[in-house]
Amino acid sequence: MASDTRTLRADAERNRQAIICAAGRLFATEGTGVTLERIAGEAGVGVGTIYRRFATVDDLIAVVFEEKMSRYADRTEQVAEQALTEPWPAFRDYVFYILEQQANDIAFSDVILSPNLGTDLFRQHMKRALDASIVLVDRAKDAGAIRPDFEHSDLYLLTTANAGLVRGTRRSALASWRRFGEYMLQAFRCRAEGDPLTQPSPVLMRSHRVRLR
Repeated sequence: MASDTRTLRADAERNRQAIICAAGRLFATEGTGVTLERIAGEAGVGVGTIYRRFATVDDLIAVVFEEKMSRYADRTEQVAEQALTEPWPAFRDYVFYILEQQANDIAFSDVILSPNLGTDLFRQHMKRALDASIVLVDRAKDAGAIRPDFEHSDLYLLTTANAGLVRGTRRSALASWRRFGEYMLQAFRCRAEGDPLTQPSPVLMRSHRVRLR
């Protein structure tokens, strides 16, 4: 009886890991719109097996991305600290980091643009990253490293635009994100005189503040 129980537990854990690995592969290439049924097929398990462990795709996203979001939050806090002494390199490296992560994993784009997904711990990591990115932007602006009219919500515009770019060029120009990032960094740093920027959309600003809560 004890041997049978151990075998069942081992089989259950193998199924769970197969589901998580399959989900990670599909999320990276297709985004978070993948169905649980599709993931079950990729993992080689029955639909009932996956539903017993994960009631929704969001539940599975939380498990697959919890560690990645923790690393993302850690990295953002590190560059926010770096901005005290190296504001421009810190801001530049953060922009390239986040754009590259989006290019390497489509679901990462989906997740950072929808921070209310997942478990409480998952959302804590997201909140930690968002808070640190605010500090990073404030320190870069205070140091004169980026233009004074830069708004934190401009990072949302950046990642939203890059999400579309990544999906549109994934099969033909995988490195387009880097050129796009270089263009945008030049714009963010620009101090040239010219026509003032259009004010941020009040709707976007409100929705962005909601994301930061």
